[in-house]
Amino acid sequence: MSFAVSRQLSGSKAAKVRAIFFKKMIEYADNYGILSKKEITMTWVHLTNISGNRKVGPIKVTTTEKSSCPSECGIADECYAGGGPLNIHWNQVSQHNRGDNWDGFVNRVKRFRKNELWRHNQAGDLPQDENGKMDSDKCEALADAASHTDGWTYTHYNPMDKHNFEVIQNMNSVGGLVVNLSADTMEQADTYSRLGIAPVTVVLSEDAPNMGNKTPEGLPIVVCPAQTQEDMSCNICELCQKRDRKSIVGFKAHGTKRKKLSEKLVSNAV
Repeated sequence: MSFAVSRQLSGSKAAKVRAIFFKKMIEYADNYGILSKKEITMTWVHLTNISGNRKVGPIKVTTTEKSSCPSECGIADECYAGGGPLNIHWNQVSQHNRGDNWDGFVNRVKRFRKNELWRHNQAGDLPQDENGKMDSDKCEALADAASHTDGWTYTHYNPMDKHNFEVIQNMNSVGGLVVNLSADTMEQADTYSRLGIAPVTVVLSEDAPNMGNKTPEGLPIVVCPAQTQEDMSCNICELCQKRDRKSIVGFKAHGTKRKKLSEKLVSNAV
């Protein structure tokens, strides 16, 4: 199966052809030792042109395969994306049945409109290398491709790691796509804020108050407005796209696993 054939197809048919082609290529290369682990590692991404999620609003959103999620994520088992329709979609992307490889995705980002608002990763994280750290080449390619846009994303990669620190810092220095650091605890939010390389978000229990939340060091936490106001969505708010904001954005536990996550957060705080 060749790329020439896949280019003659469109939509889901083309995606399926590419997925089959890459799967066979990886199997062959792996079996015969033709390529290194790094060379056959691919990051699959699906782009939705208009999100149907009320909280997000009618903007572009992406979903990156599950293998992109770093091992240091402390709430992986309680992830909101791990249940419901989003998880079904996420599984399809992770199996390379939907979406495109990283290079194809980056090329699509280059064609976004100037100052177009979009969210990278309603599920998944930034690509990782063969060592389980952020893939600097792929992350740099995305930052450059998105420099003319108004995008944002979140990452659970450990920013205390020197390599990850530099990748995140470099991505945010380009402009366009804003990388937010995802903290699992209030204390972690304070630690990440002191780094000064990216805005910070933190997960909250589902019954956390809508106002008056602060970290142990007194930093103000603004609960996601789309969770507290009926007429608010990401395409109106744009708070997570503000690179230089001083406040921390708090996300109340949501999704089918919100109770489990809330219990974990309360237990960890004791």
